[in-house]
Amino acid sequence: MINVSFFSYKGGAGRTSLLFNTLPFIAEKLGATEQEPIIVLDLDLDSKGLSYLIDRSSGINSIQVLRGGSSIGYQYAGDIREHPFFSKLVPIGAIVGLPVNLDRSILCVTAHSLEGANYLSETNNYDARNVSLSTLNRLCRNFHCKAIIMDTPAGNQLAGECALTISSKIVTVMRITRQFRKGTEEFLKKKSLGGEFVGKEYIIVPNAVPDTEGTAFTMDNIMNDIEISVKASISENDKLNLALIQNGNMGINEVNLFKFREESLLKESQRRQQAGLKLTDDERNALKMYKILAGEIVNADS
Repeated sequence: MINVSFFSYKGGAGRTSLLFNTLPFIAEKLGATEQEPIIVLDLDLDSKGLSYLIDRSSGINSIQVLRGGSSIGYQYAGDIREHPFFSKLVPIGAIVGLPVNLDRSILCVTAHSLEGANYLSETNNYDARNVSLSTLNRLCRNFHCKAIIMDTPAGNQLAGECALTISSKIVTVMRITRQFRKGTEEFLKKKSLGGEFVGKEYIIVPNAVPDTEGTAFTMDNIMNDIEISVKASISENDKLNLALIQNGNMGINEVNLFKFREESLLKESQRRQQAGLKLTDDERNALKMYKILAGEIVNADS
């Protein structure tokens, strides 16, 4: 089982959309099934973007998982499909573009408030000292889940720290602006060089990269600047994955469709194919990069 966090130094990097669109390719490469699913968590409790993309609530939310305890059925030993925790999660395989028969191969824990609650109260907030994801981690390993994929909040919120702690791979998402470059460099220095984490793999992903035509910038120079800064920010105990900015790759390009309507690009491509329509160049390029990212997440070192 692999544990992966999608993280960004600050909001607005397109982290959630990136996770959402990479999910079906991760599931495909891992061979996820309803018996051995991928578990996805929306941990951005203040800005629950993934939960809104899914647009469905579940009987179990992120607060309950973060607080841990016996409520998630750690002692259960039967079929995962009838498990008191897994059976209540939101199936999203079909939502992200997988066949309907693989809908439950990806199960989501949303960040929607508990049923009947309008907000997250002080009695169940995620800044309590007993916050943990360790119980969930053990549970998923016991039931042979393929992966835990976490959409973390930006910055240093406690829910994000919990996710990063149990993750072996951190998809570090950024825009190519100076503030994102410097912020990402600072994050890596704190976590890697600062010794907070040991043995992590940081996959650097410039996202929603715009066209440089008509500007004084070149993409080669920008990617080279990113490479230099992140290399100087990683300790020898961690791994830096630059596949998304090397060998002709320039991060994940901006997709015009997403300026107005964020959704599964894979599912949109299927819809257009059925209608005899084609994807635009930016959409085809983005799909290609989602597949490459999924391959880097699910590599031989997992």
